[in-house]
Amino acid sequence: MELEQLKEIWTSLDNRMQQQEGLRSALIKEMLLSKSDKALSRLINYGYFGIILGFVSIPIIIWVYTVSLSLGILFRIIASVIVIYLTFHLIAGIFQLIKLHQVNFSNPVKSNIYIVEKLNIFNKRYLMISYVFALLIIFAAVSLTFFSRNIEYWRWGILIALVFAGTIGFFWEYKRIYRRNFNSILKSLDELKDLDESDGLQS
Repeated sequence: MELEQLKEIWTSLDNRMQQQEGLRSALIKEMLLSKSDKALSRLINYGYFGIILGFVSIPIIIWVYTVSLSLGILFRIIASVIVIYLTFHLIAGIFQLIKLHQVNFSNPVKSNIYIVEKLNIFNKRYLMISYVFALLIIFAAVSLTFFSRNIEYWRWGILIALVFAGTIGFFWEYKRIYRRNFNSILKSLDELKDLDESDGLQS
C-alpha cells in the first residue's frame, strides 16, 4: 500500500513539474514573440517612413533636375544621380516592405528565419549601394564647389556639415534601425526554434 502511494505521489509530482515546465516554456515563447513583433513593427514603420519621404521628394527632385538642365554638366550629373538613387530607393523600399509583411509569427519558425535572413542580406546590399550613391553625390558636390569660382566660406561650411551629417545619419540608420532590429528578430527566432526542438524531445 505504501509503495502504491509513493508511486501516486511521484506521478503527481512529475505531472506537476511537466505542467510548470510547459507553462514556463509558453511564457518564454510569448516574451520572445512579443520582442520579435516589436522589432518587426519598427522595421515596417521605418520602411513606410522612407517610402513616404521618397514620394514627397519626387517633385523637388524633378524641379532640381529641370533647373539643372540650364546649368553646367556637374549640376546635371548630381541631379541625375539623385534621381537614379531615389528610384532605386523606392523600388527597394517597396520590395523590403512586401517581404517584411510576409513574416508571420503564427507560421513555422524556420520559414520566418529563412525570410528574415534573406531580408537581412538584401538590406546590407541595399545599404552598400546607397552608400555608393551618397559618395558619388558628395564627390560631385565637392567637385562642383571646387571648380566654381568665388565660393563663399559659408557654402564650404554647409557642404562639410552636410557630409558629416550624412555620414552620421547612414551609420545611425544601419546600426540603430536595421542591424539592431534584424539581429533582435533572428536571435528571438533562434531561441524559439530551440524551445520547439526541446519541447519536441520532451514529448
